[in-house]
Amino acid sequence: MNVVYHSSDSFAVVTGVSITSLFENNKSADTINVWLIEHDITQENKNNLIKIANKYERKIYFIPMPDINSKWHLNLKMIKDEWLFDSYVRLFLDDILPVSVERVLYLDGDVLITDSLQELWHIDLQGKCAAAVTDSIGESYYEMFRLSKNARYCNSGVILMDLIRWRKQKIGDKVAEYVREHNGYVFFMEQTVFNAVLDSQIYILHPRYNVFSLMQCMSYDEHMYLRRPERFYAKKFIREAVEKPCLVHLTTCFFIINRAWIKNNNHPFKEIYLKYKEMTPWEKEPLSADKRKSKKKIVDFFCDAFTKTIRNFCCFFFYIDIYVYGK
Repeated sequence: MNVVYHSSDSFAVVTGVSITSLFENNKSADTINVWLIEHDITQENKNNLIKIANKYERKIYFIPMPDINSKWHLNLKMIKDEWLFDSYVRLFLDDILPVSVERVLYLDGDVLITDSLQELWHIDLQGKCAAAVTDSIGESYYEMFRLSKNARYCNSGVILMDLIRWRKQKIGDKVAEYVREHNGYVFFMEQTVFNAVLDSQIYILHPRYNVFSLMQCMSYDEHMYLRRPERFYAKKFIREAVEKPCLVHLTTCFFIINRAWIKNNNHPFKEIYLKYKEMTPWEKEPLSADKRKSKKKIVDFFCDAFTKTIRNFCCFFFYIDIYVYGK
């Protein structure tokens, strides 16, 4: 099994917790090779990651993060100050990884593994070069991204890739071409590029393979009211995912104060994160500082004080009328 991450030094601990959960819940796997594309991770943190791999008798390979912009001539433009171009690296694994690597599971560093990945790893992609879980977005986004009627916009935090097909179809070249055509500015960055280039050609996984936080924060009906997704899973599949997740994605949303690795958080998966953090060399290190500005703390306070009905209404208005059409 080949699993790929990318991380900067500031995200090394979170990624290390994810890798620990991977090894802990897949002890029966014959082999697990972790390929970590790293951006200036300190030697101390690298040593801790190696300790984790050695503890479970697994392999970890460090690959220096390439200069995404210059290597593929993308002319990328920043969407948000805290979003790095590094996230595009998942779309160029056909070039970055050795040719001998034919199938990989790409995971964001904030994804925790809570069950065996054997069934996912061996799944038949039915001729497609990638598989992922559908994200819950409304039709306004499909129109904005100009996706076909058969497309299902997927979250790019978990992607199973057939690199043989990816290379044969020259997906990396198509990614670079798409970004250049948009002058380096793509809303939601690599996630939108992934969906646009593979429009309707992504194998759709069961949602238990990417349980994002919104599924846990609210009921299915509330979720559907908030996001208005017309191309989403039936209620029973979301229930199955929440009851028996395999991969939990520590995403944020309107109802969450801070991520699971930050102080003063109310994240629905914080206990799971802490469970695996205690198994790492960083077990005694405190959570990251709460860096919210005063304005954000005030907004979070009032959001927490509102009834769920009012919060849902306000969030729906922001999500549909401002977030999409206001861009």
